[in-house]
Amino acid sequence: MYSVVIPVYNAKSSLKRCVDSWLAQSRSDLELLLVDDGSTDGSAGLCDELADSDPRIRVIHQKNSGVSAARNAGIQEACGEYVLFTDSDDYVAVDYLEKMANCVDNAGADLALCGFHHLFEGADIPKSPRSGVWELQHFKETFLELYSMSYLNMPWNKLYRKDLMRTFDTSLSLGEDLLFNLDYLSRCKKIAVLSDKLCYYIQDLQKTSLSSVVRTNRLELARRVCEAAEAFYEKTWGEHCPNGQIFTRYMNEVLDECEKLPLQKELSYQEKIETIRQYAQDDWVRTRGGEARLTLTDYRILFPFLRNNRPRMVYALCVMRNWLVTIVHWIRRRER
Repeated sequence: MYSVVIPVYNAKSSLKRCVDSWLAQSRSDLELLLVDDGSTDGSAGLCDELADSDPRIRVIHQKNSGVSAARNAGIQEACGEYVLFTDSDDYVAVDYLEKMANCVDNAGADLALCGFHHLFEGADIPKSPRSGVWELQHFKETFLELYSMSYLNMPWNKLYRKDLMRTFDTSLSLGEDLLFNLDYLSRCKKIAVLSDKLCYYIQDLQKTSLSSVVRTNRLELARRVCEAAEAFYEKTWGEHCPNGQIFTRYMNEVLDECEKLPLQKELSYQEKIETIRQYAQDDWVRTRGGEARLTLTDYRILFPFLRNNRPRMVYALCVMRNWLVTIVHWIRRRER
């Protein structure tokens, strides 16, 4: 049997769509664990109603403790040999479980990973990794490829064996999913990757803003994740990661934080400039920044100005970039 863990927090408007996508699967040997994480919008009652409508659904109610604690509660209660995760505002293709299960069964893999649809502000951005099956000792190049393209970040496009799983670190607010996956990978013998886009990940731009405190913590946590990933690579394959391929992720986080600043309405212009100045003075930006293999055009434009400590120019470019993004998404919505 397959256990599907769905953390639920104030998701009344999207939960049924998520659950229905699982109940409609072409395979029925599954259980859904709805972990209500102290919802206040009626989601808790909806979880109970859904459980009454189908015996495959079980509900766990807990006080609000965060998504990692909710996932851990689901892992603990899971009865299946395999575990999958879905966020309550996302959904999956009707053949998701069948294809992932067949992938594991046919390849004898300990982990299956698939592509997904990134639904960003109404636009569908398809994400499709390269298919294949690898033993861990031969997974080095594919690991770097998946890492650089962010396929290893999340748990919701993967199928895990429960007996190899540990728990998510509830003390973190960034990178806990990647650390969980790195820890899991360290116990795998074989990994299978499907190019099929079987998940629908929904992202609302308005939900991505962070307070200044969270932004500061974000870079601290990003460094911790980078150090953990580099340590995993060295321990697993006995060499340092070449060409800054893991470190690039850290620089992407820094530049991503710069690009979010125009959306931070609670900060003054001077506070935003000072924030960028702090990023420019970060010791890793100054000493390791040249290692980064930046592929996104906007990051490649921003980085020289950041490294040369020109925060006003960085901010001006970020404002222009956000204007362009807004226009592009407006056009895409009009075309739908």
